[in-house]
Amino acid sequence: MDKKVLLKLGVRTREDLKHPNYPLLAWDGKGTRLAVLYSDEGKTKFFVYDLVNHNKLWQHEIEKFDQIQDMKYMLDNNTLLFSGVISGQTDIYVYKIDKKTIEQVTNDVYDDLDPSFVAFPNKTGILYSSNRPTALAASSDDSLPGSHFNIFLVDNWNKAESKQISKLSDLKHGNARFPSQYNQSHFTFISDENGINNRYAGFFTTQRAGLDTLIFIGDEVLRNPPQKDVDSLLKEWNKNDIDSVGFVSVTNDSSYVFPLTNYQSSMLETRTAGDNQQVSEVVKLGDIKLLYRLKVDENNLRRRNINARPTEYLKKIIEEEKKAARKESTFQLQVDTVTKKKTDVFNTGFEDEKVTTAETGKVVQTNVATREPVLKNAKVYEYRPPKFFNDYLVSGFNNNVLITRFQPYQGGQGPIQLSNGNPLNGIIRVGTSDLFEDWKFAGGFRISPDLNNNEYVLTSQYLKKRMDYGFTYYRNTVKDPPLYNDSAFFAKQYSNLYQFTLTYPFNRIKSLRFNVAYRSDKYVALATDPNSLKRTADRQTYALAHIEYVHDDAINPATNIWNGLRYKIYFDYNARISKTNPKNVTSDNPYTMNVGFDARHYLPIYRNIIWAVRAAGDISWGKEKFIYYLGGVDNWLMFGNNQRDDGTYRYFNPTNTPDPDAEYAYQSLAVNMRGFKQNIANGNNALVINSEIRVPVFTSFFNKPINNAFLRNFQVVQFVDLGTAWNGNYDKIERPNVVYGAPPIAVKVRAGGVGPFAGGYGFGARSTLLGYFLRFDAAWEMNGLFQGKPQYYFAMGLDF
Repeated sequence: MDKKVLLKLGVRTREDLKHPNYPLLAWDGKGTRLAVLYSDEGKTKFFVYDLVNHNKLWQHEIEKFDQIQDMKYMLDNNTLLFSGVISGQTDIYVYKIDKKTIEQVTNDVYDDLDPSFVAFPNKTGILYSSNRPTALAASSDDSLPGSHFNIFLVDNWNKAESKQISKLSDLKHGNARFPSQYNQSHFTFISDENGINNRYAGFFTTQRAGLDTLIFIGDEVLRNPPQKDVDSLLKEWNKNDIDSVGFVSVTNDSSYVFPLTNYQSSMLETRTAGDNQQVSEVVKLGDIKLLYRLKVDENNLRRRNINARPTEYLKKIIEEEKKAARKESTFQLQVDTVTKKKTDVFNTGFEDEKVTTAETGKVVQTNVATREPVLKNAKVYEYRPPKFFNDYLVSGFNNNVLITRFQPYQGGQGPIQLSNGNPLNGIIRVGTSDLFEDWKFAGGFRISPDLNNNEYVLTSQYLKKRMDYGFTYYRNTVKDPPLYNDSAFFAKQYSNLYQFTLTYPFNRIKSLRFNVAYRSDKYVALATDPNSLKRTADRQTYALAHIEYVHDDAINPATNIWNGLRYKIYFDYNARISKTNPKNVTSDNPYTMNVGFDARHYLPIYRNIIWAVRAAGDISWGKEKFIYYLGGVDNWLMFGNNQRDDGTYRYFNPTNTPDPDAEYAYQSLAVNMRGFKQNIANGNNALVINSEIRVPVFTSFFNKPINNAFLRNFQVVQFVDLGTAWNGNYDKIERPNVVYGAPPIAVKVRAGGVGPFAGGYGFGARSTLLGYFLRFDAAWEMNGLFQGKPQYYFAMGLDF
């Protein structure tokens, strides 16, 4: 079977937000041309594919409609029938492909769907499904639709607004949809009048009823008016004669409707195959949709002996309606026929009024007020100025990275906390946005328990257009940073970041993001003696540029559970503006470049049990570099001093010193690398691979809803981590070495792992406690099976 792709667009996403109507397909009467209508980036586009010449015709954009709900060919391969929405109103339109002209057939407040051209003996027109109550129902701003969709026939040759509309079905229950011509004198449609969608047919007849005269005066149209109405309207418009006269042919249309099928499962859709005396049926059986091609059943049309019996549910509804009707008929209003006597014992308050014989029986003429449309004085008000509302107000404890994961290089000292140097901080965040979420403003501050290491952030975003703009100001203060082991002075580090952000989304899951920033890191010596008072501040200023490509097709069915793929690839360029750095070494504006990636794939196993795999890496080069410390976990809660009383280290191993020949500008972590402390290895290159099997215990094995957040989010995790970090070129990758002890006696041992990667494995548990998602892991070095004591990690935050 030969296949040809006619249209390929959009993006495959797990959110499954497909347009319910597009694409629309329509074959012409000869079956040689296929019309295709689709939506691309919010625009309605159209083309015709010629099967004979194998090329696309009439590729253009249809601009007038908000949405097109149905499309069919009409008399020739140049005319289409649309059911289109304009300004929230659904009507029938005729579209000329070559001229791109649109002719409106119906114009009312009711929903007009599924148009189809029909040609019966003595009558042609357009069949369609509508919820208008009657054929002559008025169309005004406060008109109410009918409770059911029925089949109507409208004259398509009459170009005037006063077209004849005939009602061809009158359903008491259910709806009638997808009308089309069945044979020369019958039409067919689908209805669920008995509770299940079945095929129905209608025998159509028509008789000539004469001509109607239309009188046009100003904006008014009178149909068969008497002379006094014409004179009155002429006087109202201050005219001596009518504007024009029109004539409309009127017919008396009727139909006899009966069922053709009595299915046990509902049909979803039906189409007719031109003049081939064939119809299609789409039937759903469970989760399977079946497509059938059937011939016109002339025997059923002749016998008309199919009885589509109502379902039990519909029988119950019909019985309730009959009971309500019987109760209404038995209730009669009791009218008091006894004449009230003039000598009434009750005081009515009208005893002093006299009734004269002249006023008795007098008829008073009143003027009936003209009913005006409800929306006559409606106006469109401009949304200005924007009104802002509170989005969120959050307070609590947190140690996540707020803006940047890069800290100023501290000479190989640790442990390293990428927030503000404290394991746990109090944070307050507040956000606001306007009604349409075009503008967003947010701010917050994070304060350490000792009130010395604080962070502040302010952000603004403009999201009205496709391209998003943002500005961020971030400030961080750290007291006594371990800057090159400078213990002679007490100091405080002040970091300020001014960042402009530009985001261009290609679609819902792919985007390109640009960041341009100015960063200043200043070290101020605290005045503790005359020497420190004279010391000048050291300052580093950098111009930063960051670009990244983001692909995010992951959905979040439960806490810390994802399905799908997400990754980003990024490039950083940093150029130092200041002439001096904290080591008082002058340089001609050194630069730093960095390339990195972070890819995560979440594979479902059973219910919410998933296998999560992650790979991340960074490579930096230039006159100054980024240094990455391997080991530990992200957002590690480090309580207590790094060095124990026995001389061992809890979190950071300072014996593995960075290469003294390299110049570093900023530092960061290469995590997760469980089974080791921080700084198992360091360098300007890092690569980490993580594998986790996450098992939400209670929600995966129990079918009952769980209200307790701790039990609902409780997860058991089995993990394997591989990672390495090295200094120099990318081809110098090697297995890290673990250094025990300190000079002059230090022992260097090759870390357990696989190939050039250090490895760790173990088990963990996660859950929500007091509103915080906490992680606990026990990991062993990949050097035998559960040998030695495990390394324990207690952290806060989701995912890896």
